[in-house]
Formats: sequence, C-alpha cells, structure tokens
Amino acid sequence: MSAHESSWTLRRLHAGELPAPEAQRVQAHAEACAACGATLRSFADAQAAFEAEVPFESFEAGVERARAREAASKEPATRSQWVRPLMAVAASVVVLMLARPLLETGGRTDPVQPPVAGNRIKGGAGAELRIGGGADPQRVASTEAPEALQAGERVRLGYTADAYRYVAALSVDAQGEVTPLYPESGDSLAVEPGAGQHWLPESVEFTGAGAERVVLVLTDAPVSMDALSDAARKAFVAAGRDVTRMAPLDVAGAQTQWILQKP
Repeated sequence: MSAHESSWTLRRLHAGELPAPEAQRVQAHAEACAACGATLRSFADAQAAFEAEVPFESFEAGVERARAREAASKEPATRSQWVRPLMAVAASVVVLMLARPLLETGGRTDPVQPPVAGNRIKGGAGAELRIGGGADPQRVASTEAPEALQAGERVRLGYTADAYRYVAALSVDAQGEVTPLYPESGDSLAVEPGAGQHWLPESVEFTGAGAERVVLVLTDAPVSMDALSDAARKAFVAAGRDVTRMAPLDVAGAQTQWILQKP
C-alpha cells in the first residue's frame, strides 16, 4: 500500500496547482485511498462554506451599464465602479488565506497572528478583502504583496470592529487619484451592531490599469471622507508619488491596506 499524500499536495490538487502528470497520479491515489479521498473532499466542503458566507452578486449587466456610462461621460479610466447587486449567485472559492495585523497610527503593529480569515490586531479588530466574480476562484487578498486582479474581478471589504465605532474605505490609484469607496461622501459610517465580521455592501470593480491601494479605516469617532482623502493625498506625495510605497494614513484609529494590480 502506498503512503498517504500530504495535506499540502492534496490542497494543491484541489486548487489546480499541480502539473498534469502529478495531478493525475495524486487524483488516482485519492480515489483509491479512503483517508486521502476524505481529506480532498474536506477541501471542497470548506470551499462551499467559504462561498456561501460571502457570495458575489451576478454582475455582467451592471458592469456593462457602468462601462457604457463611463464611455459616454469620458470619465478617467482609473475610477472604481460600484457594482450593484442584481441576483445572488455562488462563486468558486479557494481557502488559502494570508494574514497580517492592521496598522495602528503611530507605526506600532502587533505580532503577526496565525493564518486566519483577514487581518487582525490585538483586541479582535480586523479587516478582510475578498476578490471574486472573475474566471479565477474567489480568494482572500494578502497585505504582504501586491494582489493581481484578473479582468472582471471585483472586491468586497469586511471588518471586525471590536471596540471601534466607525468604518470607512477609500482607494488611491497610481496617478494619486483618491476615490472614496464607503461611504462615497460625508462622514465615516457607524459599524454594524453585533460581534464578529461584517461586510460593506456591494462589491467594487476597479477600472483602468496599474496599481491601486485600498485602505480600510476603523475609528472611535466619525471622520469625514474629505479628511481621509486629504490624508491619502498627503501620504501619496510623501511616498514620492509611488502608490506602492505609501505609509499608513495620518488618522487616529486602526487601518489596513492592500495593493491591487489591475490588468
């Protein structure tokens, strides 16, 4: 009887990451081995649960309308588009998750936690950016390195507020254009009641090409989106107008940032 395949090998098989000859060999082994077959099925079960937790909306018609409006108005191609929900459908999922703490103003960070869904700081606050809606499986974006977006992919932002009371999000593109995402204007919004993770409504598609930095901020008091946008512009200039080198925004509270590489 052959030895069992490692969990990592079976996970790579499930994610479609093995070369064809090795994938065929491991698949044949899993079909004949009860233990390895059960492990492989557990990945599919976890994928389904992940998918059901935060499904991405059906989006084609909404995106086409947004693109038509953009072309008609000749707006810059770097603006992000909110994709309005049309019909709830499931998306494929991958369960590989990378974690990093949220950044606190003043430069202090807490130690990196074990891999979990999202990015957390001491006390339980955290944030997560999920990518889906394209040809690739849904996934959780890492804060450790730029995350490549495929054509048609969109993102959703989640947060765990803990003791923080307000939440806001914005993005900065490679030209320094700041786009308030949530809310689009006014003050940051009160967090959802209840413990655990909450999701900002709807999903966002980023148009254009190049790098886009997404910032989610949790604060004790409401902050105007104008003030947050001004802080983002100052951070962009201080980084030599390199969006990939921006420091945390100079605002009170806790924040996390992701770099997305648009196609």
